[in-house]
Amino acid sequence: MTGSPGPGLGELAAEVARLSDIAALNHLIDRYLAGLDEGLASSASTFASTSAAGSDSDSDSGSGLGSGPGSGSGFDAAWAASLFTEDVELLFPVGSHQGLIGADGFLREIMERWGRTHHHGSLASVEPDGDLAAVSWSLIASHVHFGSPLPPQPSAYFQIGGRFTGVARRTPDGWRFARLRLRIVWSTGSPPGGVTEVDARTLEAADSRP
Repeated sequence: MTGSPGPGLGELAAEVARLSDIAALNHLIDRYLAGLDEGLASSASTFASTSAAGSDSDSDSGSGLGSGPGSGSGFDAAWAASLFTEDVELLFPVGSHQGLIGADGFLREIMERWGRTHHHGSLASVEPDGDLAAVSWSLIASHVHFGSPLPPQPSAYFQIGGRFTGVARRTPDGWRFARLRLRIVWSTGSPPGGVTEVDARTLEAADSRP
């Protein structure tokens, strides 16, 4: 009596390819979230270094990471190109952007409203289908106001909870986001100056487009 035949080499190759895509898509998500925090930290570090070099009398530099947006930035065109397609659509609570050109500046403008940030993403749902993949994950994002003391002192912050949904596309350079949308579910703390409302589309329960 013989057992059932196992999967063929073709099936195994297809499964390995699927798992490789899932790993690559999760890495894309991780790089995006980490890049937001690291890019801002790089920008703040550049600002702090410039300020220290320009003034020997600045004795408050240890109380925070600068008093305003940095003149340098960790966000640039190469960073954006490593994450997004040429026709990427970004739909966020404080604004939207279409296209790879200018995506770095769009995100920089949002992020440099803060002294520090910490983006914490959940385990992602990743569904590759050929050269497209649906992706989604939950997010808790903490945004520390400029001038807030360093840990272990309590921070002055604005925090949100929500969910990212989007579509990634396979390109010759690997997987890239073709669309990202952040829906806010809750918030606490004080928003940054000038932000009095959010895009109503980011409060919808689901994205109706394919």
